[in-house]
Amino acid sequence: MKNNYTVSNRKRFLFYILMILSLLCIMALQFFGQNERDGNTTEKNLIYQGTFTWQKSDGSSEKISVPGQYDVKAKDTMTILTRLPEDYHENTLAIRSSLQSVRFYVDGELRMEYDTSGTRLVGKNSASCYVFCPTSEDDAGKEVRIELTTNTAKYSGVVNTVYCGDEAAIWGYLFQTYGLETVIALFLLFAGIITIIFGFSLGIAYQTKFDMEYLGWCVFMAAIWMLGESKMRQLFFRIRQHLQRCVL
Repeated sequence: MKNNYTVSNRKRFLFYILMILSLLCIMALQFFGQNERDGNTTEKNLIYQGTFTWQKSDGSSEKISVPGQYDVKAKDTMTILTRLPEDYHENTLAIRSSLQSVRFYVDGELRMEYDTSGTRLVGKNSASCYVFCPTSEDDAGKEVRIELTTNTAKYSGVVNTVYCGDEAAIWGYLFQTYGLETVIALFLLFAGIITIIFGFSLGIAYQTKFDMEYLGWCVFMAAIWMLGESKMRQLFFRIRQHLQRCVL
């Protein structure tokens, strides 16, 4: 009975440590996360300020606001056009794909393509991710055409914010905006792995089954789910291999 009581206290002690560390980590991230937005890199500085025109399949065109959602049938390609300013000097245009295949054309030439139709094992759409199109000062005054295609009616016609600037600065802003949930997911992943190892090790040492191991697996699976749903997941999962640089 004494040994069982000792093991129970050990389990409870480790569980309390993990919970306290999780709480402290979340509180610290929440506190410091507020200050990260006070830097010089803001969304306003990175949003592309040009106007966009929707080139419809019937030959007509319509000036649209970006971001926005428009009446486009599933499987139809939505084409939007813009002309870069004469004083353009940025090195990247970027847009988030919402289960869409994306193509960037600069002056009529394909510059960047994101499409997993030829490689995906399951599903009918390309996974959502940020697509970055390289540009340069030489593109000033040129027309940019963006084509968006999806097989899902819910996301057909969705045009997300178009960013413009240095790719590192754009990633920095995205991490400031969405990085907190990703950091929490990584912490939970680490905590889950540690909990599994502790539970497994204690089970071997004391020749008994510990419920802590099941807790670890639950935390581990929750962390994987959070990473899969995170807007930053392309940093961890192999999505960017489908981004093809066609020029430059």
